[in-house]
Amino acid sequence: MRKPRAPRTRTDQAAARRKRTLAAIHATATQLGLDEDVYRDLVQRVSAQHGDAQRSAGKCTPVQLDAIANELRRLAGKGDKDAETAANWPGRPKGALSPQVGKVEALLADSGRDWAYAHAVALRICRVSRVEWCRPDQLAKVIAALQIDADRRRRDPLTE
Repeated sequence: MRKPRAPRTRTDQAAARRKRTLAAIHATATQLGLDEDVYRDLVQRVSAQHGDAQRSAGKCTPVQLDAIANELRRLAGKGDKDAETAANWPGRPKGALSPQVGKVEALLADSGRDWAYAHAVALRICRVSRVEWCRPDQLAKVIAALQIDADRRRRDPLTE
């Protein structure tokens, strides 16, 4: 079985995102057990807050679809997706699933520094402006630099 190809253009990416959002909306509405009238009333209420009121999610703009999805998540007890990730990890790079980025985060926490310091180290050492854009070999260099900084600070507490 062949793997489906990733969308190549922005239009394809937008269409794929719209399709995923609509699927999430319908899945959450089904999970909540909303009947047709209640679902359409919810779509109309939320879409009216972000433009022209629509009774069908298929006719909504991307902003309206995101608002409807967030409202359904809230009703399901999951909370707003963007607000939830921002509250849990303030300042953490998005998509940071690598164990190396976790090590960078731990070193920053131990030294009391924020992500801006790690980004500056990555820019100076690897010529990459964000830590999450670094390749694994570049992350190893950033980790080494942060470890040297931590060791230096542990040896001489006056260097801050």
